[in-house]
Amino acid sequence: MVHNSTCKQPSLKTPNRRMLLWTLLMLGLGILTTVIAITASANPPNAAEMRMQGLVNELREDRLTAQRHTAQRELEAASDAAVPALTVALRSTDATMRRNAADMLGFIASPSSISALKNSLSTDTVPAVRRNAAWALGNISSLAPLGDLENAAVLDTSPLVRQTALDSIARVRSRIALSAGIDERMLTAYAVSPQNSNVVYAATKRDLLVTQDGGTTWSTLSASLPSLTTVLAVDPTDPETIYAGVDGLGVFKSVDGGRDWTPMNNGLEVTAGARTVVTDITVDPANARRLVIATGVMLGTTTVDFYPTGLRLSTDGGATWHVMNGNPPGEPLTQLAIKGEQVYALAGDQVLVYQLD
Repeated sequence: MVHNSTCKQPSLKTPNRRMLLWTLLMLGLGILTTVIAITASANPPNAAEMRMQGLVNELREDRLTAQRHTAQRELEAASDAAVPALTVALRSTDATMRRNAADMLGFIASPSSISALKNSLSTDTVPAVRRNAAWALGNISSLAPLGDLENAAVLDTSPLVRQTALDSIARVRSRIALSAGIDERMLTAYAVSPQNSNVVYAATKRDLLVTQDGGTTWSTLSASLPSLTTVLAVDPTDPETIYAGVDGLGVFKSVDGGRDWTPMNNGLEVTAGARTVVTDITVDPANARRLVIATGVMLGTTTVDFYPTGLRLSTDGGATWHVMNGNPPGEPLTQLAIKGEQVYALAGDQVLVYQLD
């Protein structure tokens, strides 16, 4: 009997598939390498950026050498083009470079550097860097740095930084009056919203001026204020909620952007006819219902003198107030800030610290 059988040959299918996959992989890598090489040759490092970086590197020199002086002149002439390299330099481990970079940003005065300078002002460990950042922020044609400068004026540990921040606040104040089109001598109070720095309020006589676009345009709420206003503060969570210290009348609150005002004097002992003055108001950035005000009274007939009466605390959005512990200062408290469970108050060139209770 003859048996027919089919002999199976060894399969070459699996090895061929592996070889094909390997070939395709190598081909793909080759193509990718070629594309990278072509892209790199088509987009070489930007010569202008390399030049800016070279100029910024000269800022490492502590002494004003001829090379550093030339670099500073060229960086200032480059203006906005130099800002990216200078803001990177603010994060350098070299304190001299950070200090000189902040200084250069002050001369260039570009709004695009505000964020980096604000960060240096609040976090840099070197007072000279913070001082230059405060100075630079005051040079920039913007109202946005006002809140950060006000905090630095009382919270910074360095007297030099605090004084520089106060000097910059004065320049921002002038800028507010100029952009609002009013005589700076008539500007009695002003405040920027912590939530939206484009929202700024300015008081003159009984008028409240408001900008929603950082000072480009202003609207006037004519005679909306109860009387002469000495200080304004904005709720950190709501730009429409404002507190005003009104000469002789205590504290008033608006929840509609300054159109209507309600007296908030429960516990302030404001007497009709008395010259009670609120010299500053601060709202806790971590708890908008907690406020602290500094008060004083004007006494005298022929000669009128101001006598500070200390601090008042509210924990219910201004509805009620009580006297904070601590002796009244000998000088007016002109700048307040809440940090954690403490209130920092500027009296002359001294910072007083009170415990919240």
